[in-house]
Amino acid sequence: MNQWYKANLTKGILIVAEHVLAVVTVASLVWVLTYPALMGDLFSGHAARRFEDSTAFSGQLQSATSEILEGIGTRGLFETEGKFDPERVVDIKEFYENNKISNENDSGLAYRLGDLEKWAEESAYSEGRILSENDSQEPIIVCKRSDGTFRYYYFTQLEKLINDGELSFVIASNSNGEEITSDQILYELRSGGRSEVMYSTETESRFKGLQNREGKIEFIDCWNYDGYQIDEKYAPIGAANLLEIANDNANWNGKLNDIFQMLESSIYTVYDYTQTYETWESNWREGDTNLVYLYADTAGRKVYTNKEELRDFNKLEESLKIISKSGKYLIVKPKLSDFSSNIDNEDASTWKDLIQYNGPAKENFVYAVGVDTSYPIQDSFYSQNQIYEKYGSRMQGIAILGLAAAILFLAGIVWLTIIAGRNIKDEELHLNWFDRWKTELAAAIVILLWIGPVLLVGRGISDYFVGQIPDYSDTYALAVYSYNAMPGIVRSGIVAAYTCGLFLIGYMSLVRRIKARTVWNNSIVKGLFSFVKQLFVNMHFVWKTVILFFMFGFVHWLAVLSGAIVNWFWFLVMLAVEAVAFIYLVRMSITRQKIRSGIEHISAGEVNYKIPLDGLKGEQLMLAERVNSIGEGLDAALEESMKSERLKTDLITNVSHDIKTPLTSIINYIDLLKMEHLEDPKIQRYLEVLEAKAQRLKTLTEDVVEASKVSSGNITLDLMNINLVEMIQQTSGEFEEKFTERNLNEVLNLPEEEAIIHADGRRMWRVLENIYNNAAKYAMERTRIYADLSVTEMTVIFSLKNISDQPLNFTADELTERFLRGDVSRSTEGSGLGLSIAKSLTTMQGGTFDLYLDGDLFKVTITFPRVAKAAENEEGQGETN
Repeated sequence: MNQWYKANLTKGILIVAEHVLAVVTVASLVWVLTYPALMGDLFSGHAARRFEDSTAFSGQLQSATSEILEGIGTRGLFETEGKFDPERVVDIKEFYENNKISNENDSGLAYRLGDLEKWAEESAYSEGRILSENDSQEPIIVCKRSDGTFRYYYFTQLEKLINDGELSFVIASNSNGEEITSDQILYELRSGGRSEVMYSTETESRFKGLQNREGKIEFIDCWNYDGYQIDEKYAPIGAANLLEIANDNANWNGKLNDIFQMLESSIYTVYDYTQTYETWESNWREGDTNLVYLYADTAGRKVYTNKEELRDFNKLEESLKIISKSGKYLIVKPKLSDFSSNIDNEDASTWKDLIQYNGPAKENFVYAVGVDTSYPIQDSFYSQNQIYEKYGSRMQGIAILGLAAAILFLAGIVWLTIIAGRNIKDEELHLNWFDRWKTELAAAIVILLWIGPVLLVGRGISDYFVGQIPDYSDTYALAVYSYNAMPGIVRSGIVAAYTCGLFLIGYMSLVRRIKARTVWNNSIVKGLFSFVKQLFVNMHFVWKTVILFFMFGFVHWLAVLSGAIVNWFWFLVMLAVEAVAFIYLVRMSITRQKIRSGIEHISAGEVNYKIPLDGLKGEQLMLAERVNSIGEGLDAALEESMKSERLKTDLITNVSHDIKTPLTSIINYIDLLKMEHLEDPKIQRYLEVLEAKAQRLKTLTEDVVEASKVSSGNITLDLMNINLVEMIQQTSGEFEEKFTERNLNEVLNLPEEEAIIHADGRRMWRVLENIYNNAAKYAMERTRIYADLSVTEMTVIFSLKNISDQPLNFTADELTERFLRGDVSRSTEGSGLGLSIAKSLTTMQGGTFDLYLDGDLFKVTITFPRVAKAAENEEGQGETN
C-alpha cells in the first residue's frame, strides 16, 4: 500500500506549507485590523463599491455628529450672545452635579469662567494634580464650637491671633505639675495633633479649648485638618478664599473637603469642555470640511450651523432643502416619521437617540447633516474615501484569503498529528532525540526560545502601532496611520513564521510523546515522585544518609540565620559538621569504588577475583562478602557448565558416528538399486526420495557434529593468508547452477586489488558456502542476489543480500540460533544450523558476522582485519625459504 502521506518528503512539504499559511493568516488579520474604516463594511456581509455607501461612512458620520453636538452643548455653557464669555458665573455645586452654567451664584460657591479656564490650563500644562495632601500646603486648623459649627484657620492666622491675645488656650493643670506653653500646643497642632489626644495624661486633659479676651470659651476642640486641600490660584466670587466661604456660609460650614473635591472635578470638566469647544470650532469650520450641519433649537428659535447662509431660523425649511441636495444627507426630528435620508441602511431610532443624548434639547430640535461626496476639500472624509478606493476592493478578498489559510492551517495540523512519529518503512512509532528530553525541560526550552525573540520583535510592533495609532474619532489621523502600517504587517508575518516553527516543534513532539505514552513517564515530576517512592521503599537502607543530610542542612541554616560570619561559635560548628560529612562521604565513595571494581572484574569473567575486605564496615562489608560469594558460585557453575557441554559434545559425536555407518550402507544400497535399471517409474520415484532424504540426513549429521565442535571450541584452526576475492569467485561459480535453477541472478561486485585476510581456508570456505546456500534456498525467485566485497585500509568487508521469498517473521539474532529457520522453510532441505555455524566460525577466526533485516531484505555482512602488504610479503618469503 502506498503510504506517501506519511513520507518524510510529505512532512517537509506540510511543514513549509504550515509556515506559509500561518504568515498569510496573521498578515491578513493584521491587514484587516490595520484599516478600521473598512472593518465594519467587511463584517456587514457586503462590500460597498463606494465609500459613501459603506458602513465606515455611516460610522464616521455618527462620530462627527457626536463631536458637533458636544461642541454645540459647550457653546450654551460658555457663550453669551454667540461669543465666549469669560465673565460668566459658574456655580460650582450646580456645575458639579448637573454640568450646567446658569450664570447665577445660588450655592454661595462660584468662580468666573475665565478664572476656571486659566486654572485648568495651568494645571494641565504643569501636569500636576489640583488636589494635594495637606502636608504640602500651609496647615489648616479646624476649631469646633459648642453648638457644633466649625471655624477654619490657616495656621499662621491662628498663630497670630494667639500671639496678639485675641485667643488663648485654656490649659488645665496635671498631677505631674508640668507647665504647658501655648507654643508647645501650637507645635503639636501644626504637626498634625488633636488637642484631646495629644495633650492628655492618665488623669485629666491639659488642653480645655480656646477663649477670647473676655475669657469666654470660643472653641471646645481644635485639630489639624487631615483632608485634601487646593493651592488656590484664583479667589471665589465674593470671598478672599475658600476657608472664608466655609466659615461664613452655613451651607458649606464643616464641608471643606467637599468644597475641594467639587472644585477639582469642576476644573477638570471645564478643561475638557474647553478643549471640545476649541477643537469643534476648528474641525468643522466652513471651507475646511466637506460636511455641513445644522442644529435648530425650535423652542429657543436658535440655529447652530457651520454654513453662514443657513443661520436664519425663519428659513429653516429652505435650509433643510439645501442640505438635502448634498451628496449624502440625513434629517433627524423628534418624530421618527419625520426622519429623512438618502444613506442606505440608516436606523432612524439610533440617530434620534444619538441627537437626544448628545444635544442640548431633548424634544424640540431639528438636526440635519450632509456630505459633499465629490470631496472637494481634503478633510477626513476625503482621506477615508482615498483609503476605501485603494484598499476597499481588496479587503474582502484578503479576509477570505486569511480565513481559507487558517482553515488549511488547521487541516495541516490534523494531518501532521496523524502522521507524527510514523514513516513509510514500518508501522512503528519513531521518536527523535528531542522527544527523549524530559517533558517539562522540552516545553521550557521551546517557550524560552519563543518568548525572547517574539517579545523583542513584538515589542517593536506594539511600539510602532501604539506610537502611531490615533484616537479612532480622529478619522484623518486614522487615514494617515493606515497608509503607514505596512511595516507592522511585515513584522507580524515574521513573528508568525517564527512562532509557527517553534509551535510545530513543541506540538509535534508532544503528539509523539502522547502516542508513545511518555508524556508522564518521561517527566521530571514523575521522576521526583519515583525518587520519593524509592526513598520510602528503601528507607531501611538510606535512613542514615537522610538523617545526616537533614542534620547537615539544619546546622547550615542555623548558622546562616544566626549570622555565622560574625558568630564564631556557630561558624566553627558549621566547619566541624562539614568536615565530618566530608570524611564520611569520602569513605563511602572509597568503599563503593572497591565493591564496583570487584563487580566489574567478576562480570568480565574473573570469577576468582576477591574484593579486599580491609577497611569495610557495616553494610559495605556485608555487600562485599556477598559479591565474593557470587564469584565463587559463578566459578562452580561455570565449571559444571563446561563439564556438561563436554558430555553433550561427546554424546553428539558418538551418536553421529553410530548413525554414519548404517546411513552409509543405506546410501550405497540406493546406488546399487539405481544401477539395476528398474523400469517401473514408481520405484524410480521412491529411489529418488530415499536418496534425497538420506543425503539430507547425512548433511544434518555433519552439521550437528560441526556445530558441536564449534560451540565447544574443539576445533583446530590452520590460519594462513587468503585472498578473499578468489575464494568468493570460486564460491560463486560453485553456486551458479543452484542460482540458475531458481532463476536467481547474482550481481557480483569485487575490487580489482587483492583482499588478503588471515583465516583458515577450509573453515572460511564453509562460512561462504553456508551464506550462499542460505541465499540459494530462501531468496525470492526471479530476483537478484548482490555480492559485494570492499577493501579499506584496515578491513575487508563482504556482504551478500537478497529479497526473502517468505516474510521474515523473526529477528536477526534469532536467525543465528541453532535449528531456527523461517516457518515455511521447514519443508525445505537444510539443518537450520548454517548461519549459526557460519557466525561461530567467523568469530573464531577473528572476524565479525552481522545480519540485517529490513522488511523482506536479508543481508549478511562479514568483516575481517586486512593483512598489510608488508606482513603478507614477510609471510610469503618465510614460506619460500
